[in-house]
Amino acid sequence: MVFVLLGGTDFTLAQVFVGPVAGGQYSWVALADDGSRNLYRVKPVLGFNGGIAVHFRVRERFSLHTSVLYSTKGKRIAGKDDPLLDQEVTYHFIDMPLVYTVDFKGTTGSGKQFKYAFGIGPNVSYWLGGRGTLWHADFSELTVPAQDYKIVFKQGVNDIAEDQMGVEDPNRIQLGLNVTAGLTLEPSPDQKFVVTLRYEFGHSYFSRTSNGVFLRTYYTDDLRSRNQGVRLSVAYLFDLNLEERKKGKSTIKH
Repeated sequence: MVFVLLGGTDFTLAQVFVGPVAGGQYSWVALADDGSRNLYRVKPVLGFNGGIAVHFRVRERFSLHTSVLYSTKGKRIAGKDDPLLDQEVTYHFIDMPLVYTVDFKGTTGSGKQFKYAFGIGPNVSYWLGGRGTLWHADFSELTVPAQDYKIVFKQGVNDIAEDQMGVEDPNRIQLGLNVTAGLTLEPSPDQKFVVTLRYEFGHSYFSRTSNGVFLRTYYTDDLRSRNQGVRLSVAYLFDLNLEERKKGKSTIKH
């Protein structure tokens, strides 16, 4: 849909803004298997994101927003019938959202103008790895019945250490869909502050064919699940069109 809307756009004429972006997020996973949904209760966890944002103003009211972000997402799973089961994990991702937005103008009570926008578009994520903690009855001989672990890829239960969770067939490139609402404040024509609220619908599973396995327990992490989350971010952007900024300014010293 994004590329259809962008058809015929001349990017050589587009106004380009670039700058840092950072924010927080509240994320969880959606389990695909009915059996897992009956066994486990999924809870959200806090995370953060930060990187570089680029905004293209492609038409008078239409813009294309993209960014490259380091992002932490995660989940907490508790057993519905097993009070000793609890798992909390943080995933690390590189995200690249691509959102096409429509801008609207508003006015405050004092007469100052601002812009707000709504958008939609895909999100491409690369799964870097992650760390977590598993509480389980199989660890009852420990002083604290828990095991901290690191996620390792393409390794089965015979190839991992006690402090690792192996994922034999990971889906490291994941796709999702973003729906956004944003507020833009422009202190000057060549810079802006953009506050964005984004909801991410994950489309890809962490893995279609393998679960996360541990060395010292029969419990496996169900990876037929998708990322979900709400993200709030703030970006400071400035216009890259340096030549336009210099128009009318003399470089002659008197």
